[in-house]
Amino acid sequence: MGPHGAAPTPAISWRLLGLLFVASGALGLMTLPFGQAQPFEHWPIAIVGVVAVVSGLVTVIVAARLSERLLIVGLFNCVALVSAAVGLSGGPESPYLILYAWTGVEAWYFLRRRKALWFTAASSVVIGVTLALSGGGGNAIAAWIMVIGTVVALGLVTSTLRARADGLIEILADRATRDMLTGLPNRRGYQERIEQELTLAEGHGTPVTIVLADIDGFKALNDAFGHRFGDRALGEFADLCREELGSPDLISRVGGEEFAIILPRVDERDAMAVAERLRRAVRSRMHAPDGRTLSASLGIASFPKHGSDPEVLLDHADQAMYAAKHLGRDRTVIFTDGLLDAVRDDAPAEQLQAVLVLAEALDLRDVGTADHSQTVGRLCADIAHHLGLPPRRLERIRAAGVLHDIGKLGVPDHILHKADKLTDEELDEMRKHAALGARIVAAAGMEDISSWVLAHHERPDGRGYPRGLAADDIPLEARILAVADAYEAMISDRPYRRAPGHDFAVAELRRGQGTQFDPDVVDALLSSTGERNRGGVDWSHAAASPARAEDRRSVANSALGRDHQ
Repeated sequence: MGPHGAAPTPAISWRLLGLLFVASGALGLMTLPFGQAQPFEHWPIAIVGVVAVVSGLVTVIVAARLSERLLIVGLFNCVALVSAAVGLSGGPESPYLILYAWTGVEAWYFLRRRKALWFTAASSVVIGVTLALSGGGGNAIAAWIMVIGTVVALGLVTSTLRARADGLIEILADRATRDMLTGLPNRRGYQERIEQELTLAEGHGTPVTIVLADIDGFKALNDAFGHRFGDRALGEFADLCREELGSPDLISRVGGEEFAIILPRVDERDAMAVAERLRRAVRSRMHAPDGRTLSASLGIASFPKHGSDPEVLLDHADQAMYAAKHLGRDRTVIFTDGLLDAVRDDAPAEQLQAVLVLAEALDLRDVGTADHSQTVGRLCADIAHHLGLPPRRLERIRAAGVLHDIGKLGVPDHILHKADKLTDEELDEMRKHAALGARIVAAAGMEDISSWVLAHHERPDGRGYPRGLAADDIPLEARILAVADAYEAMISDRPYRRAPGHDFAVAELRRGQGTQFDPDVVDALLSSTGERNRGGVDWSHAAASPARAEDRRSVANSALGRDHQ
């Protein structure tokens, strides 16, 4: 660790020290032919030089395995070798005195300032002893003063240059991860932070949500009022984010007018509240020079629900933000699986609007219901595939599965979440959701899906609602919805009861074939879920435990009575 900042890795420090050994030894060997000593007197110095070269090469090879804490030991070894060469070559007159300065420079560069001072003090004692033992009297003292003075002077210069280099490195590193216009982290800074937060969230089992915000019509604003206004608007938006969120390091400018907000330990529903607060603040406090109100569109994606990869999460948040703009801007959208197809350029805008109404409203109101709708959409697509329906029709049925419960927006919370059995009046209120959902979907321009949503509680035996249709009078798509809806209701927990489970759901669907459910649709569902042995469900466990079977039947009635109303 350097005196002022992050030092090179220990491996680099050791390699450089090794190279210092090699260079010192090599220079010492090169000077031997030019000395005044007799040839036999060269051998001790030659041995020191060879030891230095070999030690240096070994150090370079094993540098990656050496600890930073041992670096000072390596430096003292260097001092010891230089002292041996000095003592063997004339003491104060030795040409190898200069090598002490090399060691001092390395120490002041790689060690903390306090440790470098301690090393210099200890080295000065070693150098003094070496010069004193080699004789020379006053020359030894003068040589000692010159050597130590040179080491200290070079050390201070090295330390100062290192401090300045560290400062420049910090500035460059900050600029590499920070947007100069807004002072916020840039795309690279965002990537580093989201990776850190996702690692922490995965370890602690907590959510992380990304809110991607974009100033609406920014290019038009730039064209109309100039880039100076555009820059000012970006700065104002950044300041607004800091003020509303209070954590500037969690806000990043990831594109021209796009800002990513990381919300650790916050799920998508709580993130919606944060995003809406920011959206309202933009409308109330940001204005163009001509007085028009500015707005922002925001998209939300959450870990782990919408993905675990940083790029996938950002892409999903971007899709949600694009959807918000597609719907007219100035709104917040939570990503859902339904967006993957709905945001395609060839998808009707009304389909997107209906999917988003469901995703935003029901996801905030009751996460169980939102998950239910998404699952029903996938089950409907699986059933349609097993029935051999064409792709276009399959996608429409998938959309119907996502939208089938949208009418529950009109059901009061105290009925929707009631744990006890519904009264007749409450049951009548609950049953209105099919007609209400059909009207909502029809208003979005999807007449075909509207008719399926209206009829998805009809029964082949004519005992369904709202019109009491029977058999083939019920659209096939509505019959698919009924089976997928009932199956999902029995395999998933609800706030007011536990799930009966897959085996029980299979038995109930089989029991209702021809009366409550279309037989062919049931077969298609069970084929898609791996249940192909028609009528072959083993109910022995229920017969062996009547009390447990009765409990499960009660729960199933709750599932079919409440969720399938």
